[in-house]
Amino acid sequence: MDNALTPRRDGAVDLAKALAICAVVLIHCSANHFAHHPAGSFQWLAACFWGSVSRWAVPVFLLCSGALMNAPGRDLPLKKLFSRYLLRLALALAVWAGLYELLRIYMGRGGAPLSQLAVQSAKNWLTGTTYYHLYYFYFAIALYLALPLTRLIARHASRAELRYLLALWFLAGSVIPFCRYFPPFDQLGASLLRYSLPAIFLSPGLGLLGWYLGQHPPKSCREGLVLFLAGFGVTFLGTWRRSAAAGELDQFFLDGFGLFVLLMAAGVFRLCQRLGRDGVPGPVLYLSRASFCVYLIHPYFQWLTRQAFFETLSPVWAVPAQALLLLGLSAAAYEVLRRVPVVSRWII
Repeated sequence: MDNALTPRRDGAVDLAKALAICAVVLIHCSANHFAHHPAGSFQWLAACFWGSVSRWAVPVFLLCSGALMNAPGRDLPLKKLFSRYLLRLALALAVWAGLYELLRIYMGRGGAPLSQLAVQSAKNWLTGTTYYHLYYFYFAIALYLALPLTRLIARHASRAELRYLLALWFLAGSVIPFCRYFPPFDQLGASLLRYSLPAIFLSPGLGLLGWYLGQHPPKSCREGLVLFLAGFGVTFLGTWRRSAAAGELDQFFLDGFGLFVLLMAAGVFRLCQRLGRDGVPGPVLYLSRASFCVYLIHPYFQWLTRQAFFETLSPVWAVPAQALLLLGLSAAAYEVLRRVPVVSRWII
């Protein structure tokens, strides 16, 4: 989101965004393979591996946006926040919601009157029923709407106060919503459950966490590795166990804002802080700059290249192979779109 508007590059953020867009494409390439193999089989486990190991992608994007936008030294009056950043999000969402509604109509029945397309696109935009991957816009909008508050916290709170606020945020937004499904917390009454926050309210907290982590870089890769491996282990094994018991995919542990997915996201971000502290190679920087466009357009290429064909192949290698194909096609589209001034500034 911040490609053209960031005053200087942050190697850790660029590396995190480049990895996150690769992870997004892996998630989408692995998703449909689950239905083609018995739960717990080798092929199913391969799809589960790719889907679990990449599940942290969207929280990492929010960590990156927060790391950049919450910096107290960044000039961000309310007028600029609404007339540039939030307006850009709203316009981009409107355009892509229309384009994907057109694709959905074409796939469903081959065509529809332009007036019907416009009305349905506007309805989807307002009700949040856009094409599946565009949900990210609503989380990003929540993060940006809360920036006046989170920037005040970043500017004036002490380190101890920041840690307390972040702990409270994630207790309400992640720990309680996760633990409520396991004993003895599944006995919590309605009054205590009101302490839990919907995932959309977790976005500003992730943004503030991204800034906080940026101010306190790790001394080694150990912290990031421990967080990532712990989060991945529980996500993968938990999904395997619950799905095998149910006889079909159980997505509880694959929730993009679940407790252990957020652990993975924090681990990836810490690793990127360590590995990207001295800058990143040109291809990584390029992928970081293209990440928003790739995120937006890759489902179109996934449809165009016939997802059903890849689902007939083994997910062991079909998922990463398809992901590489979609990344290449999406990067090519970015090369074209970024040369169109209005599109480059407001739509991608």
